[in-house]
Amino acid sequence: MTVNPTPPAPTSVTINDVARRAGVSVMTVSNVVNGKTSVRPTTRQRVLDAIEATGYRVNPMARALAGGRNRLLSVIAPQLNLPYVSEVLQGATQAAERLGYDLVVMMIGERNTSDLSVMSRLSAGALLIQPSRRGRVRRLHLPQHVVSVDGPSDLPLVVDNYGGARQAMQHLLALGHTRIGFVSGLHSENILSGDTPEAQLWDRDDASERLRGYHDSMALAGLDVPQGYVQHGDYLKESGEVAVRALLALPRPPTALFVSGDAMALGAMHVAQDLGLHVPQDLSIVGFDDLPIAAASRPGLTTVRQPLQHMGETAVQMLIDLVDGQPVTLPPPFPTELAVRESTAPPPHTRPA
Repeated sequence: MTVNPTPPAPTSVTINDVARRAGVSVMTVSNVVNGKTSVRPTTRQRVLDAIEATGYRVNPMARALAGGRNRLLSVIAPQLNLPYVSEVLQGATQAAERLGYDLVVMMIGERNTSDLSVMSRLSAGALLIQPSRRGRVRRLHLPQHVVSVDGPSDLPLVVDNYGGARQAMQHLLALGHTRIGFVSGLHSENILSGDTPEAQLWDRDDASERLRGYHDSMALAGLDVPQGYVQHGDYLKESGEVAVRALLALPRPPTALFVSGDAMALGAMHVAQDLGLHVPQDLSIVGFDDLPIAAASRPGLTTVRQPLQHMGETAVQMLIDLVDGQPVTLPPPFPTELAVRESTAPPPHTRPA
């Protein structure tokens, strides 16, 4: 009977052990650990497999005593091609380059949970961007220091979602709209359920704050919310299309929509136009985010602007301060600003024929 040797305990594993198991040099392991792109993919995978098998962990204190330091930060997001994520990542990258750190950017997928766990364990800290139910996060081991953008953690960076929603609604109400529909983003019943720390970490409340801003605005204006006027999406364009079809199919459809994400708002705009409606003459639409695609759309999308790049820069600075043992103070919610463009106008019945 062949007995496989038991891997050494994580506390006794050195970089030499990883190099021997992977059949590579210590320098190659170091390059993988530090996120260098010069390592061939097959070799990198062998090193990651060896790290996973041995339980190797970078020791920041030992590294500092040896004259070096861990300058690797993980950035973890549900999808890397989302415009929201790209904007935050741009700011994070600029800050990391300025401060002499490297970023390893990873997407939470169905098959890469093991690699994510390895790379995040080797990082000095992790930045979570827009955490959502799309990841298999229950098996993801995060480093000690974590900062999140638009998602709960010990140090969450958020915008004033409620105030931004109130700005959007006040704009539509001031134009004379009283039949205002709302498209929400991910909300608690859509997201990873359970009472585990991982489930709580990856829950989000931006959608609930925007929904609260919508309801409060309608109530303060003395308006009821008709049945079916609130639809739920997931911040992606397709869910905006589904939501607006449901809203426009109502017996008395809204004359304006507040959509809590630009991608969904653009999806709503395209469907309205496909159904023969003119934006904003027949239907006004307001989004949330002010992504680059909002200004480039036709008509230009009126939306709530949040400082995404600045949030990415701030998150990386906070993360590095944590790694350096510096005191970190969580900033208040970042302010929002309404960017008024061509997708909003008074309701049809108030304009002269």
